[in-house]
This record gives sequence, C-alpha cells and structure tokens, in this order.
Amino acid sequence: MAQNKVITGKVTDGRDGSAIPGASVTVKGTTIGINTDINGTFKLSAPESATTLVISFIGYTQQEVAISGEPLSIKLQPTATALNEVVVVSVGYGSQRKKDLTGAVESISAKDFNQGTIINPLDQIQGKVAGLVIIQGGGDPNSGVGSMGGAKTTIRLRGQTSITGDQSPLFVVDGVPLDNALEFQNIAPGDIESYDVLKDASATSIYGSRGANGVILVNTKKGKTGRTTVDYSGYVSIANQSKYYDLLTTPEYLAGVQALGLTPATGQGESNDVNTNWQKAITRTAFTESNNLAISGGSNGFNYRASLNYQDQPGVIINSDKQQLGIRFNAEEKALNDKLDIIMGISNVNTNRALVNYADIGYVFNALPTIPVRLANGQFNDFGAGYNAYNPVEYLSETYDRHNEYLTNINTTINYNILPSLKIGVTGATSRNNVQTHLFIPSFSAQNSNSVASDTTFNTNSYKGDIHVNYDNKFGKNTISATAVYEYSVFYNQNYFASAQQLLVPSGLDNNLGTGLEPVAAPIGSYKDEVELASYLGRINYNYDSRFYATASIRSDRSSKFGANNQVGYFPAFDVAYRLKRDLVSNIDWINDLKIRAGIGETGNANGIGPYTNLGLVGPGNKYYDGGSGNYPASYAPTQNPNPNLKWETRIGRNIGLDFSLFNDRLSGDLNYYNDKTKDLLFANAVPQPPNIFPTTESNVGSLTNKGFEAQLTGKILTGSGINWTASGNINFTNTKIQSLSGTLNGVPIQTTFINAGLAQGQGLSSSPITRIAPGYSPYVFYIPHYTGVNAQGVETFDGKTLADWAGNVAPNHYIDPAPKFNYGLSNTFDYKNWSFSFFFRGVYGLKVFNNTLLDYESVTRLPSTNTTRAALTNGVASGPEVSDRWLEGASFLKLDNASLGYTFGHIKGVNTIRVYVATNNLFTITKYRGLDPEVSTGIGSQSYIDADYGGFAYYPPVRSFTFGANVSFK
Repeated sequence: MAQNKVITGKVTDGRDGSAIPGASVTVKGTTIGINTDINGTFKLSAPESATTLVISFIGYTQQEVAISGEPLSIKLQPTATALNEVVVVSVGYGSQRKKDLTGAVESISAKDFNQGTIINPLDQIQGKVAGLVIIQGGGDPNSGVGSMGGAKTTIRLRGQTSITGDQSPLFVVDGVPLDNALEFQNIAPGDIESYDVLKDASATSIYGSRGANGVILVNTKKGKTGRTTVDYSGYVSIANQSKYYDLLTTPEYLAGVQALGLTPATGQGESNDVNTNWQKAITRTAFTESNNLAISGGSNGFNYRASLNYQDQPGVIINSDKQQLGIRFNAEEKALNDKLDIIMGISNVNTNRALVNYADIGYVFNALPTIPVRLANGQFNDFGAGYNAYNPVEYLSETYDRHNEYLTNINTTINYNILPSLKIGVTGATSRNNVQTHLFIPSFSAQNSNSVASDTTFNTNSYKGDIHVNYDNKFGKNTISATAVYEYSVFYNQNYFASAQQLLVPSGLDNNLGTGLEPVAAPIGSYKDEVELASYLGRINYNYDSRFYATASIRSDRSSKFGANNQVGYFPAFDVAYRLKRDLVSNIDWINDLKIRAGIGETGNANGIGPYTNLGLVGPGNKYYDGGSGNYPASYAPTQNPNPNLKWETRIGRNIGLDFSLFNDRLSGDLNYYNDKTKDLLFANAVPQPPNIFPTTESNVGSLTNKGFEAQLTGKILTGSGINWTASGNINFTNTKIQSLSGTLNGVPIQTTFINAGLAQGQGLSSSPITRIAPGYSPYVFYIPHYTGVNAQGVETFDGKTLADWAGNVAPNHYIDPAPKFNYGLSNTFDYKNWSFSFFFRGVYGLKVFNNTLLDYESVTRLPSTNTTRAALTNGVASGPEVSDRWLEGASFLKLDNASLGYTFGHIKGVNTIRVYVATNNLFTITKYRGLDPEVSTGIGSQSYIDADYGGFAYYPPVRSFTFGANVSFK
C-alpha cells in the first residue's frame, strides 16, 4: 500500500508578512490540494513520491516550492498589475486607485523603507523618491532643535521654490496637516505605514497657499478585522563619528613649528608628553535603543491599533542625547449598516533633549595637541590659548541645555452615507505643542565670563475643522467622483522667557533666576500671535472606461497673514491622462500598462509671511534727551513698513508624465518632466526714505524657474522559488534659475541687480559675501576670485597676480554655479528562502561646496598658537587665508546609505513571524571632497554650499552606525 507524507507550512504576503488565507496549495502534476486557513497555514497529505508544491492566489505570482521534511514558509509576491488594481493612494482630501492617478504622485510603503538606525522618520524615505532631496544636518539626534545648535534637516521637493521663506513640504498625517515640519520627527517610525508624495502643482494645488513646496501625505498603521495581533519591533545600535580632519598630533606640531623657525606655545599647561586628539576627546561611542509595541485587531465593524514606543539616542558628541516616549491610538467604528463611519486618532509624545552648543565643537580646531584636557588635580584645564582656543571638552560638558517637549494631536472624522453614492462628513483636529527650555552656562575663567541662565516656554496650539461632501457614481463606462470642502483653521503661538547672569549658586542651574547679581539686556519677555485660515475647495475626477481621465480642482484661501488688498487667493488645477494600453498598444504583449498624463496647476507659499508682516510695526528705539525734565527716557521707533498688497508667492507648475509596466510586469516605473515658475517672490526690498519710514519693505517682487526630469524604475530581475532579486532606482535632474529681482511696489519701480547671501566665516572674513542671489544664475551662486597658484614666496595669486598687485588689493570675482547636475538612488533587495539582504546607494553629481573650514584652519600662519592640518605643512602656501575658488571643491559623492541582512524564522506555534536582522548606516562615502561630509552644509539658507565649521556656523559631525534588531508578531 502506497505511503503518504504530511506536509505543513504557511503562506504569507512577501511585502509585509501578513497571512494569506484561501491560497491554493497543490502537489505538482496531481489534483491533490488544499486551501490555507485563516492564519495562512496548511496541512496536506501527499504521496511519498511528491517533490514539489504549487502555490497560487489571485493577484500574486504563482510559486513552486520544493518539498522538504521541515515546515515550509512561503512568501507570495504581488504582481505589479495586481498592485495597480488594488493599491489606494492618498491624494489629499481623498484617495484614488494607483492606476487612476492623473498627477505626479509617488508612493513608498513599509517594505521599501530604509533599514537600520531610524530615529527621524524622514530617514525611512531618504533617497527613495525622485525629486525629493533630504539632507540631514550631521548626526545630531536633535537635528533642527535649539538656538545654540541643531542643524535643521533640509527637505526640498523639485528644487528651491523661494529665496527667503521656509521651503519644507507640507506634512499631512492621516489627513490632518501638521503645524510645522519639525513636528513630523516626533512620530515613531514604527507607526508609519506608507508615504504618498504629491510632487506636481496639479496634485498639490488642493492645498492652496501651503502647497508650493510639495505635500507629503503620511499614513499611520491601522487595525484590521480579525484576530488580535501583538507586534514588537526594536533594535539596538552603536554609532561613532565617521570621519575626522587630519589635524596635527604633538610630534607633527613640534616638528612643524621647528621647521618654520618658531617656538612652541606655552602658558596653558602644554607638555611635549601630552598628545590630545581633541576631535576624539569630545566624542564617544553612542548606544541607541528603540522599542515599539503595538496591539491591533477588530471585529463586527470595529478595528483598532494602539502602540507604545520608546527611543533613547545618545549623540556621539558628549552631553547630547534624545529620549522619546510616545503613544498612538487609531480606531474606526462602522455602524448603521456601514452607513456611519467614525474614525479617531490620538497621539502623545514626550521628548527630552540634551543639546550642545555647536560653537563649542569648533574649538577642536584651535586647541593644541600639547594641551591636556584636565589638570593634575582632575579639574578641567580652563585654558584660553588664542582666538577661540578654549577647552571644548570642558565647555561641552559643563553647559546645561535641556528641552522638554510635549506634543498631543487628536483628530476625529465622522462620515455618513446619505445615499450609496453620496457621503457627508466632518473632521475636527487639535494640536498642542509645549516646549520648555532650560539653559545654564557657567562662568569660564578663560573667557572672564559671568554665568548665564534662562528659561523659555513655547506654546503652539491649533484647531482645525472641515465639512466635506463626497460623491462617487458610475454610469456605464463613466465614473465621476467629486469632493467639496469648507475648512477653517486657527493657529496660536505664545512664548515667554526670563534670564539672569552671575547667579549666586551655580549648582542651582536655571532653577532660581532671581539670584542673578548682574542685570541682562532683556531679563524677561513674552510674545503671542494668532493666524486664521479659511478655505473652500472642490475637485472633480472623471474616468471613462479606465481609458481617459480628467481631474479639475480649485481652492480659495483667506488668510489673516495676507495684506488687506490681497486677503483671498485662488489656486486652480487641471490634468488629464490617457491609458494607451487600452487602444494604441493593446496588441503589444510585452507592454502590460502604459499611461500618459499632463497637468497644470497653481499653488502658493505663505511660509515667508509672518502673522503681522503686512502691518506697520514699532518697537523700542534709542533714548533721547528730554529738556524739560533733564532725563533720557526710552523711545519707540518704526521697525516695519506696512504693505497692504503683501501676498503669497505663486508657483505655476506644468508636468508631463508617463507610467508604464513592461515584460509581464518585470519592469515598471514612471517618467516626469516639469516646468515650474514661481513669481511674486518674498523678500525685504530696499525702498526710498521718504516716503517710507523704514528702509526696507517686505514685498512680492521677482521670479524664479524650476525645470527638471525625473525617472523612477523598479525591475524584478530574478523571480521564482530560488533567489528573488528586485532592483529599483531613481534619478532627478533639476535646474533652478533666478529670473528677476525687479518689479513694482505700490506703483514704485524696484530694481535689484543682486542680493548678497552667504558670507565667508573666520577671523577677519565674516564681512565677506561670497554667494549671491542674481538673475540668470541658480540661487546662491558663488562670486569669488579665481585662484591660480602661489608665487616664489608662497603668496597666493588670483588670475595670475597677488592681491598686492591688483588695484585696491582686490582681485576680480567670477560667477561659479555650485548646484548639482542630478541626484540619484539605487536599491537592491535579495530574498532566498528565509533570508533577505538589501542595500541602498545614494549619490549626487556636479555638486560644489566651499570648504570654509579648511580656509580657516589649513594655514601655517596659525602656528604656533593654534593647530592646523597636515596638508598646511606641505602645500607651499605661506600667506594667510584668502577667499577664492581654491576652496570651492568638487563634492560629488556616492554613499552606501544603508545595508541590512535579515532572517525570518519558519512556522512557530503561537507566533506569526519572527525576523532578526543586522544593518549599517552610512557605511562609506566615495567623494573627492576633503571635508567631513559633502552634504553637511549644502542646504542651510543663505549659507548654502558653505561648509564653515566655525563659530555659530559650526556643526555636528556625521556618524556611522551598526544595528541589531528584531520584529516579532504574535497572533
């Protein structure tokens, strides 16, 4: 009698590991088979001779698996066509099937997120979206926070859109816009399900005066009907500074000083037996942990998900740290035969930050290696060896700078289906963000300074609500959907501060400001403002037979920030699409889908306008002599001219795109060409006095253009039961040009030929403008002398002459464009049985960065009182530092941003999935740039493209990390 064997296993979705119930499992070449149960598991009796199983399910690629003696873990991969049919993409105030999109929208789901040490959720999509450039300001865990440090993470979508206003995209989380982009970093990365990036004006115009910089829609994880699921994800990582400057060691310093005929510096405890590496003295190995625990489920029309997360990320610079504890709860209830839908979300995040003063980091370049960190008695060596040559370890360790943040977001939406095709609803949301700062700087004898302390409280509260109506209906081959919304939002900002100096009890830090013995210029202060925004918007989508598509929308914004003569702005958009696969290429088998689309839209940017920028303001002025009393009372003076015509910057965008899927869905992607123009640029123009009282007026004058091409591709190179290899990449070419800086203000011509922007930093250099905003060039174009070498005496020459040979000791300047030619990213994912391996490269080509750091520190003229680099001893330059294109270095780069190796365990009773992984971030960078990182200072306002690790422009160094993590799901 023939013997049978029992085969067991589990079938899951290859994207997210969720079970696939109802999948067909058959023995190849027979009719013996079974369907998986609700948990995706199966148990099948098969002949002893059976060697292969065939697994299939609608919307997934069929897979053949060899039978072994162990339980089988089978991951089915969705077909690209199936994904396009079922994937729903957020488009703002609604959603659409991915296949029906008419605008330029890019979606990134959890399976495509970057891996490794992810504290700021933006790290998940860095380099993943064509046209979206994210630059982290070094490795600071508190990026973007604090007045004494905190390099802001720079986010640009399709280039620069303004010359003064904030250019960060609008973040919308679960349908609710955030009050500012910084709040987004307080969302736990483990709670995010997907991102939908609205790139072109026809897609973003639905957000009106807030849509010019693009919109990033964030969807957090929700519960699903079924059994209760408990998920845990966590990791630990170690991080170190990834690169150091080659500053002189003690033997090199002594040899260099001797070769120059100088005497080593003394008087600060120097010793030839001391060899302090100050760069490493202020750093440490940082150990990070992240934990996220979630429970989700649902039944009978109710689903929920609750999560608790905790992160602790010490920085690699001593005394820097970030600790964050957050909760999030999402729920949905359907009632009245599913006619009533109630959606609720609540999140609360408490963040404690320890910040450092970046200027203290810059002291490492000046402190000599012969000086010890501490004295023989163990106390800090409080030395002052020269210009800004102080003990960085002491200053970083002794300064107390703490921020405590409490952010709460609550949102509720109630929808009711009046008819099967007609839905009416309301949404309400509130956000409350309280930030408390505590600062204490002790007295440092080397600076002869008093101790200083201050406390500040910031409160940012907002209330948002809307009434919306949605209509969806199908008439034969015609499908129409329409949305109408009235929206009202109000924003309140309030802060107050108190400060004191020379405190009686320094150990009390900032806890008793009343003991300050010396007055400060502004001992106490407060501020409050309010902004209202009322909007109407409408959108109509038309779809004929999934062949022709058209979308039209318009939004009006009435904002209290706008001038009295421009209270309301209107932002229309229109786009169309045509699916060629249904007609012209329907008979071409290797083309699975092909759609062309085009759109035009108008958006606004009001980020550069403050709550009262349109009004005339006065403030404290100089004291004057009162002859009647003989006293010198204080006065008030104008601080701002009124401008009743002030309005938003207007961006008119045009986009042509192509979406495709080829070769049985093995190759898919999209191409986009865009041509955008921003007019009515906001900046403070110089105006005549009189009739104006103040010398500048904030006004709308000038324009710029953004033109570019984007490509996003995904290829399934290998598929089947063996190795699966998927590669994806993107590339973006952007060309931004200033068109004009001239126009009229209240009927008066305004002529501006250029605006000085970035300044060279360093002793004697801070008044030297080196970049400009100038018509015909990209923003922040360099205007500097051309370096041609040195003469016989080692003096630098510019255009063949030394400065002394040029009239007025000024060499001619030349325009040099530093903007990159293109940005790109390339990821590869390999799956083999239970193993997975992925890596992601990201790069920029054509970038130039002004290495102001080496301009300041790579010179033998710094010896013997302060340190320098090894190259300064051999480059043949004997003269002091001068600004020129000698320091404008090629900064193209290729980075291995992250790589991960993971293993998913097979069937374990009571456990849905267990995956463990190791990962690394910022493993290496290939570049000719000599600074710490070519990205560190390429997007920071007027100082863009200037790498100045000096004074107030010093920065946190980049880091490299290694991570071990686990994801566990229980059902």
